[in-house]
Amino acid sequence: MDSNDIWARCAECRAELKQNDKYCPKCGSTRKSYERKALVKVGVKVVETRVTQKRRGFHKFMRQMISRWKRSGNPRLENGVQEELSMDKERDRYDQVVMDAKTGEITHEEHELLSRHNKHKKRPAK
Repeated sequence: MDSNDIWARCAECRAELKQNDKYCPKCGSTRKSYERKALVKVGVKVVETRVTQKRRGFHKFMRQMISRWKRSGNPRLENGVQEELSMDKERDRYDQVVMDAKTGEITHEEHELLSRHNKHKKRPAK
């Protein structure tokens, strides 16, 4: 550390002090305030968040929201996808947005009535 580097502040007037300063050049105080700051970024990947609202009269749930990371079957999306899913039985809504986990680009979007959501998909014969 160079003797001209700022290494503390005066505890009285907050003036910057250098290493060789025994007294504050502005107010003459000998009290010093030392501060050190460090910034550390921690990468945490939340795999899934799920919120479910239940109410009597609704089978299983009334409203459900899911935010999750998933692997993708598409080889171009090697980092997987982020899926935002919302099902609301009270308002009869189904919303799904799928985004590339790396770029945030929307790859699939679906908004429809919940009552029609599974009806248009083929079901296996019994």
